[in-house]
Amino acid sequence: MRAILAVLLAFGTILALSPASAQSPPPDEGFSLQPATGNYLKIDRRTGDVSLCAPRGDAWSCQLIADDRKAYEDRIAELEAENERLAKQLAALKAEEPAAPLLDKDDERRLQEFFDLGDRMFRHFFDLVDRLRERERAPI
Repeated sequence: MRAILAVLLAFGTILALSPASAQSPPPDEGFSLQPATGNYLKIDRRTGDVSLCAPRGDAWSCQLIADDRKAYEDRIAELEAENERLAKQLAALKAEEPAAPLLDKDDERRLQEFFDLGDRMFRHFFDLVDRLRERERAPI
């Protein structure tokens, strides 16, 4: 398989560099045959499909060579479409509902009362500590 791919790569390079490749094939020639390690490569000039042709019994038979690049391109296109769909879905979810506040007004009021109570308790505690220190310093 690697030998075939290497031959295809070499053949593609030769075709790209040759001046004849710039000319379009006559309309009646839909494919070309190129020798490749005792067999032939059949290249469809319209679609770019490549087949390996080899003698089998009394006749020649051509088998299409798998094109991994097309599978990768198809997968990339599929993932790009999914990415676009998910981006639109995310944008719709963000635009759908603004973020609600975590606490309503009554909860905020009760939380503030709790903080105020805690503040008063700490002040009272530290006042007691200060008074006890003053007592210790005072002569008996």
